Amino acid sequence: MRVLAFWMVLAVMLQANIFEDYKDFARLMKYELDYEQARKKAIAQHKLLLVLYVKDGCPFCTKLEEEVLTDRDVRKFIKERYVSAIVNEYHKNFPDFLLSRIAPVTYIIEPKSQKVVKEIIGYMEMDQYLWQF
Repeated sequence: MRVLAFWMVLAVMLQANIFEDYKDFARLMKYELDYEQARKKAIAQHKLLLVLYVKDGCPFCTKLEEEVLTDRDVRKFIKERYVSAIVNEYHKNFPDFLLSRIAPVTYIIEPKSQKVVKEIIGYMEMDQYLWQF
């Protein structure tokens, strides 16, 4: 029943084409909002860390969240391989090495060394986005 309710809420939000903000996205998609907490979780789970870097008012950030990252296949792919977090430039809840002039940026990070393994810059359609991994 909880799963059905989740999908109904998600369907309504997607039809409205709105997440209130990145925190709303994080809550519904189960992304961590705290970089350090996500990093520790990734270490414990022996996974890489996926960090989505966004900015308030960024239309391409919103588009990536709403059109790509909510897709069932994309969510499954990310959940199986990564611990996911979302950080916002204006809330400075991340280390300086992730600061970018461009948004969105998807970082894949090795959590122990904090080495950036891959950077996926900007918005792209779902197939293109998954191909980057």
